[in-house]
Amino acid sequence: MDPEAHLRFMDDWAIDVGVLSCLAETGVYFGDQQEATELARNVNDIGADIMQRHPNRFGVFGAVPLPDVDATLAEIDHIYDDLGLDGVYVVSQVDGTYVGDAKWEPVYDALDKRGATVLLHPVEPKQTPDLPWQHWIGKYVFDTTRVFMTLVFNGVLDRYPHINWILSHGGGAVPYLGHRMAAAPRVVEHYRELVRRPMSAYLSSVYYDVAVADSPVQINTMADAVGTDRMLFGTDWIYADKLFDHARTGEHDLTRLLGTDAARRVASGNALRILPRLAERLHAHEH
Repeated sequence: MDPEAHLRFMDDWAIDVGVLSCLAETGVYFGDQQEATELARNVNDIGADIMQRHPNRFGVFGAVPLPDVDATLAEIDHIYDDLGLDGVYVVSQVDGTYVGDAKWEPVYDALDKRGATVLLHPVEPKQTPDLPWQHWIGKYVFDTTRVFMTLVFNGVLDRYPHINWILSHGGGAVPYLGHRMAAAPRVVEHYRELVRRPMSAYLSSVYYDVAVADSPVQINTMADAVGTDRMLFGTDWIYADKLFDHARTGEHDLTRLLGTDAARRVASGNALRILPRLAERLHAHEH
């Protein structure tokens, strides 16, 4: 992580504030739990140092060392109580266990008690067919979709309503497949016992960033399915750095895509509502 390079990118694209997260493609667990616990602590401490040096330019989502629940609970305390970070970062699944699984129930409870904002990013599924193209092009978006279904059908969104979940990359296929998910309890009796609200209510209870999901088709689908109050600007930088091309600036023009008022909400207003510590730091800097 090079904060100065990131600031140059932000300045170049007139981005006032960026909220950082770490190791998007993998998370911190590579098969060794002690290593994961130490790595999460290290990257969080580094992130806190960057935030302290640039309090009006950066926020940070802290990493957690799943799958170990106790280590994760301890790191959540460190993220909020010791470092004052803005939220928590998780990947869609760790060693085959998906976010929303009952194994991690104490983690959802701890996040709910803090009213946490949680950024969820997909990773490569544990088992995938041997296809000749990179998994991030298509498979990642379906891993995000699996998490959303797990959160809904395992009742996590009902039991823990104070967590602000952010689904990366437009929520994967969630907005597009919402109508199909809504069919499940109508067709299969088992799902009627699991779903307490209309599927549209679940879709609009989480947030969606528009990183690598800001084409007119994707933007309009999200706006129609969940409303612009649930959409957040994102970049996926540095992975998507080549997508930020001054010759094609219209690709990321939220005003052109959504109109002035909605663009303002997506660009900043919605995020500041669920990132109160960041909003407080920016307010203090202004005064």
